[in-house]
Amino acid sequence: MAAETVKRIQLKNLGEEPFRFFFPQGVLAGILGVALWPFYFGGLTSFYPGQAHARLMAYGMFGSFILGFLGTALPRLLSAPPLGVANVLLLIGIHLAMVIVLLAQQILLGDSLFLTLLLVFGVLMARRARRRQDTPPPGFALVGLALLSALVGTVMALFQPWNEETGMRWVVLQQLFSYQGFILFPILGIGPFILPRFFGLPSPHDFPETRLPSLEWKKKALLAAGSGVLIMASFFIEAEGWSRTAYAIRFVVTLVYLVFEFPFHRAPNATNELGASLRIAFTALVAGFFFITVFPAFRVSLLHLTLIGGFAVITFTVATRVVFGHSGNLEKLKTPNRWLLVALSLMLFGMATRISGDFWPKIMASHYSYGAVIWISGVLLWSFYVLPKVMSNPSNH
Repeated sequence: MAAETVKRIQLKNLGEEPFRFFFPQGVLAGILGVALWPFYFGGLTSFYPGQAHARLMAYGMFGSFILGFLGTALPRLLSAPPLGVANVLLLIGIHLAMVIVLLAQQILLGDSLFLTLLLVFGVLMARRARRRQDTPPPGFALVGLALLSALVGTVMALFQPWNEETGMRWVVLQQLFSYQGFILFPILGIGPFILPRFFGLPSPHDFPETRLPSLEWKKKALLAAGSGVLIMASFFIEAEGWSRTAYAIRFVVTLVYLVFEFPFHRAPNATNELGASLRIAFTALVAGFFFITVFPAFRVSLLHLTLIGGFAVITFTVATRVVFGHSGNLEKLKTPNRWLLVALSLMLFGMATRISGDFWPKIMASHYSYGAVIWISGVLLWSFYVLPKVMSNPSNH
């Protein structure tokens, strides 16, 4: 089969495929968010980067990839009009302004801009949902919970109570909605629809086009929504101080949902780099929840297994497939792409270095800094091979 002819993108492609804006901006936000640690420990900045770092990673990096993917895929899945150039520029402008003000430690303003971004995105998608000719995959019930989770977490951040006891519970709950729910739910919701393609398998969430969902669609949507509600319930349990119970629930629910809805047990053992990366990432995702259940005192450190080893590796792997597919380079993913495993290995090594810093306080500063540099190196390597392709488009697209 001859390779597709590739040409440069046109302006209309940017309105139809906002990932071409959002993915590079997400990479930039992630690099800046992680770089805050070596800047701080190296004496280049005086402020402690905790809040800015968390928001730049969740809202900046993950938020950019999530909105870029959904802004591209949802209108197509709904058989509705694309966002259009003006709307995409509005969204990307709000997101960029948020990244800038978070870097300047203007946390309240950054939260306000993220809330604005969510509301604008929600309105744009609601308009397209009203004009839809198709029903989205049933797992996308979790996408709705993800946007709700981000909305609730951001509003809580803006209206934190001053009472110390109530305030601590409030902060824990806000962080769980913003930093876990907002990212975990799209992974679980979108995964059953898109990930079987990585293994050459049919998707169990790919239903015939219709505005009236079938009984099987409703069953899968109920399973997805029920899993999300249970995970949300575990957030409230953790906010009450029952961390071990909360993470045990999260571990069991996530694992069961993966077993029922994801194709790993049916996938061939010999897969390409994308398949291998996904297996590693989902193992790290559930391993983080499991180890926190066993060692809750190390929750903050071990959570990086889920956040970086799981969420981030899945994000970069799926983004690779999206960019290569939309740029006419899909055939190249069937060839050896060892650069991907090298890039993701650097990210995982950086994660391990950062985690180790919490177990030996004397080396914390150096390991936070080394871990950040190593992780950024992996992201830059990934960017070198992937991001130039966001400007390319197959001629028959």
